[in-house]
Amino acid sequence: MLRTLVIASAATAALSSLAPAAIVITEVMSSSAHSGGTNNGDWFEITNTGPTAVDITGWSWDDDSATPGVSNFGSLTSIPAGASVIVSEETVGAEASFKSAWGIPSTTVVNLGSTVFVGLGSGGDQVNIFDSSNTLVTGVSFGTATSGYSFEWDTSGNPLGLSVIGENGAFQAVSNGQNTGLGPGVDVGSPGTAIPEPASLAALGLLTIAGLRRRR
Repeated sequence: MLRTLVIASAATAALSSLAPAAIVITEVMSSSAHSGGTNNGDWFEITNTGPTAVDITGWSWDDDSATPGVSNFGSLTSIPAGASVIVSEETVGAEASFKSAWGIPSTTVVNLGSTVFVGLGSGGDQVNIFDSSNTLVTGVSFGTATSGYSFEWDTSGNPLGLSVIGENGAFQAVSNGQNTGLGPGVDVGSPGTAIPEPASLAALGLLTIAGLRRRR
């Protein structure tokens, strides 16, 4: 019994020390392969890896010019603990269409429209996020895109490369999002699904083992 408790305590401590309590960027689509519709624009995913909600009122973001205040987060003012949010350049009000096209009914999507969304370069670019004091919170850099495939990072910011169907939660969009001539989706990504770092997964494994031993 004591051994089981020690293992569980160690695993819990490992999870606490390994999980960064911060907003991180976990995915970027800089070159959609859809020719039009409600899911052909650029988008990126941000994830709250901490244990409590994060207030992002007054926060902003930019691409490789890394200038605070260039783009805002529209109606988004808070991100719940463990939640991922998609920030897209699609038309404001078409959030439900974006989710339907991807088949992600429970994911939070914030459409900003082209007037407040900085376009992401398919030849390589960055996404940089700043808090209300204009301090850089997090950022990622990515190279030349492969049309229709997103770039992924785990919850510790480690790059995972391009999305692959069946790996790290990646899948193909349900439809191309077009209002007329709606067809099957082409883009591949994992919007709404953040990938834990390997060390965190190992710690979760320890917790599972401890739980099984306790039940015995």
